[in-house]
Amino acid sequence: MNTLLRNITLMIFVVFSGALKAQDYFLMSQYMMHQPFVNPAAIGSYGTLNGAGLYRQQWVGLDGAPSIQAINVNAPLNGTNGNAGFSVIRDKIGVNDKIDLSGSYAYNITLNSKSKLALGLSAMAVLNQSRFSQTEVNDSNDPLFANDTKVHVLPNFQYGMYYYTNKMYVGVSLPKLLVNSVTADSTGDNASTSFDFKQMHYYINAGYKINLNSNLDLNLSTMLKQISGAPFQFDLNAQVVYKKKIGIGVSYRSSKDLVGLISYQMTDALKLAYSYDFSMSKLSAYHGGSHEIMLLFQMAHKESLLIEPPRF
Repeated sequence: MNTLLRNITLMIFVVFSGALKAQDYFLMSQYMMHQPFVNPAAIGSYGTLNGAGLYRQQWVGLDGAPSIQAINVNAPLNGTNGNAGFSVIRDKIGVNDKIDLSGSYAYNITLNSKSKLALGLSAMAVLNQSRFSQTEVNDSNDPLFANDTKVHVLPNFQYGMYYYTNKMYVGVSLPKLLVNSVTADSTGDNASTSFDFKQMHYYINAGYKINLNSNLDLNLSTMLKQISGAPFQFDLNAQVVYKKKIGIGVSYRSSKDLVGLISYQMTDALKLAYSYDFSMSKLSAYHGGSHEIMLLFQMAHKESLLIEPPRF
């Protein structure tokens, strides 16, 4: 059965009519905890050195299932209205291994005494490789699976806008401005980069914080995704936070996933967050759900920020 599932995964994610398409986006359940992972402009809302590390294992027990390792670090540039940061995101699915290396810059515009707008841009180097030699196949002499592809380094960019106040935020981002493709056949593999407006992806995320009483806060957020070649997607998230220490919540994803969320503010600078995805699709019979863990840090402010969005 494991060999069968591995080959099914390979057929779906690696080879379709002899072509391999590089993945343009990744799935993350706790993006509301650290929004620079999905919007480069969000780094502009931080007043001190901060960052996050994440590990996600999707569809536990299913061979070739996606896994993600990610890290982001960013900080304000002293004496300017700008922030800079970098991210490393590894997205592995089946025999496909992709690493996004990006450097980001965001510029803050003060709209009034209660709100700001940040504009952000990331320059990316996308590393793609397919490890065909790790695949179990019926014909060991099949030339398509005899060797791994080369490591292709492709350029890309990410753009975002992020409006925020002390109670809410709204972000719009284009996660990939270019289309990176890798094609492979028995004669070898080739990579290309192009611009195609029709294949553009769009993310919109928003959040609002409600103070229920002196001990409880209610954090509400959502993510809307328009992804080329896929149906419109949305997430709805709610989390109750007790004394700004312990958060418990739930998220619903339109792809038929229910997500349990829990977070703990360990110290003033460190927060630990965990999520578990319960799939309600037919695929759930073949796996044990998805696990995601995130560690966040943020250095203390020397002075309180006049405008700082809610941190979920």
